[in-house]
Amino acid sequence: MAPQTRNWKANEMPDFAGGGYYLTVTGDVEVSATNKTPHLSSHSPQGFNPRILLLDLTISESGVGAEVMTWKRVAYRARTNGNQYDQTDILFDGDSVARVKVDHPKTAAPAKKKAAAKKKTAKKTAKKAKKAVKKSAKKKTKKKAAKKARKKKRI
Repeated sequence: MAPQTRNWKANEMPDFAGGGYYLTVTGDVEVSATNKTPHLSSHSPQGFNPRILLLDLTISESGVGAEVMTWKRVAYRARTNGNQYDQTDILFDGDSVARVKVDHPKTAAPAKKKAAAKKKTAKKTAKKAKKAVKKSAKKKTKKKAAKKARKKKRI
């Protein structure tokens, strides 16, 4: 019988040091004893669709452990060529237990650029507002000065 699983995530991120990409698949697996450990490995052979990565979920047992149902984290990491997979299927004894969409999050650099761009536009807007306030203040002072001058001429 297949174990309970939850919280599956798959991300394909650039490796900034080497210039390649890494696919990381993580999830939680419920095991029946503390000495049991879940593992993910590449399924052989892969399926007919090259955009879907098939992974085998296995559970190994070592030593002595308490008979307690517990959730354990499992992870798989592999080098890819970037945007290689759309989804991953997690298989246990040949049956699919989970299907995970592969996310291709943007890198941190563009996010910083966007934040900087937003900051610049906010600064520009603030400057324009200040200029508008100054202009209206100048107009008011000019009008007041003109009124005073007219009053002085009348007297």
